[in-house]
Amino acid sequence: MNILYENQNIPKELEPHIQKQTALHPYFELSFSGIKPKNYCGFLSIADQSYFITPKIANDQTQNLNTFIYMLIYAYDIKLSNEDLLNVANQEYTIFELFIRLFSDTLLNELKRGVFKQYITLGENLKRLRGKYLIEKNFMNFHHQNIYCEFDEFSMDNELNRFFLFAIRMFKKYSHYPNLSRCEMILD
Repeated sequence: MNILYENQNIPKELEPHIQKQTALHPYFELSFSGIKPKNYCGFLSIADQSYFITPKIANDQTQNLNTFIYMLIYAYDIKLSNEDLLNVANQEYTIFELFIRLFSDTLLNELKRGVFKQYITLGENLKRLRGKYLIEKNFMNFHHQNIYCEFDEFSMDNELNRFFLFAIRMFKKYSHYPNLSRCEMILD
C-alpha cells in the first residue's frame, strides 16, 4: 500500500487521475506546487493501486497509522477487546485488511444472533389458495387449474442482506479472511 501524507504533494503520476475524477476534488487542493490531500484521511484506489492518506503527525509511518486507527476507534466508538488488539499486533496487515477483519467479525457476531428478515409481498399462479385471491389477475394470467394469489412471505431476501452480501463479495477480492466466507454462506 502506498502512503500519501496529508498536506504534502502527491506523486506526479497520480495528478491526471485526481484531475479527471471530479468526485475526488473536494478532498484535494490544487496549488502551484502540485496537488495535496486536504484535511481528510482514508483510502483511495487508483489504477489497481491502493493509497492510504494518513495524517502527518510524526515522521514514523507506524505511529501515523496507529494514530489514524486510534482516531477512527475514538470517533466511531468501536469496541476492541484486548484479544483483537493482540491478534492485530501479532500479524502484519494493511489498514484496509484490518477494517475488513473488523467488519467481518462484527457482522458474523450479528448474524449468529439472527439474520434480518422481513415480509415481502409476492404474487403467483398457484395450485392452491395462499393469501389473497385476486380475481382480476386470475383472468389476465389464466392457467388451467391455477389461481392467482397475493401473499406475504417472511424472507431473508431484502436490501440490507443484499448490501452485506455485495460488500462481502467486494472485500473477498482484497482479503482471504475466513469470516468473510462464513458470512457469505449464511447470507447466500
